[in-house]
Amino acid sequence: MSSQHADAFLLYEDADGDLQRTEVPTSPVTIGSRELCGLVFEHATVGPIHAAVEPGPHGCRLRRLSRVRPVRVNDAPVAAAMLENGDRIALGEQKLLYVDAPDLAPEMVRLTLTRNEGELPVEVMIPGTVTVLGRMEGDVLVDDDSVSSRHLEIENFGPGLRWVRDLGSTNGSALNGEPLDGRRRELKDGDVLTLGLVKIAVTDDGPPAENMTGAVQRTVIFMSDSALA
Repeated sequence: MSSQHADAFLLYEDADGDLQRTEVPTSPVTIGSRELCGLVFEHATVGPIHAAVEPGPHGCRLRRLSRVRPVRVNDAPVAAAMLENGDRIALGEQKLLYVDAPDLAPEMVRLTLTRNEGELPVEVMIPGTVTVLGRMEGDVLVDDDSVSSRHLEIENFGPGLRWVRDLGSTNGSALNGEPLDGRRRELKDGDVLTLGLVKIAVTDDGPPAENMTGAVQRTVIFMSDSALA
């Protein structure tokens, strides 16, 4: 498994409005504009030591440390709050998104991969929250020379919290025919991804089975359809 795994992530908007991801550490971390903070934002509305994220055995707590700068969760001002998957955080005007990242996503995604006419489509269920697709590295290995060693990443933290991005591939990726780059793009049921010469239909697939304990690496090998041969 090559994708990053953590108990939780914070996604935040950079200066260009693009989502970036950082792991929530296992120990408390401060957020502010001073370099001594664990997570630093240079936004003018972020205080020197604005807030703290405090993981614990019963979840992750956000605590306001600034006396004058506001902290909001889902648009409501808070002094402290336990965070839940999908919570929207605002430190001044700096926006963040909190997502849980367990071994298994709350709702799986099914990928149907196709390549050339006369070859059978291949279906792969991806139960993990962070899934890398590539020819040589990742959670789903695609046996095709047009796919880069480490090609594309899918993040699935639940419905409405799914994104896809290219990982600097040689032959490029596309979402519904539109080229992808390193910026995150929302991924929805019914979308079609392209990795080199490989097309991938994306379908919601429901919650993981009760006996499923974790994601395993899968290899996709395209085979000729004997009925058409």
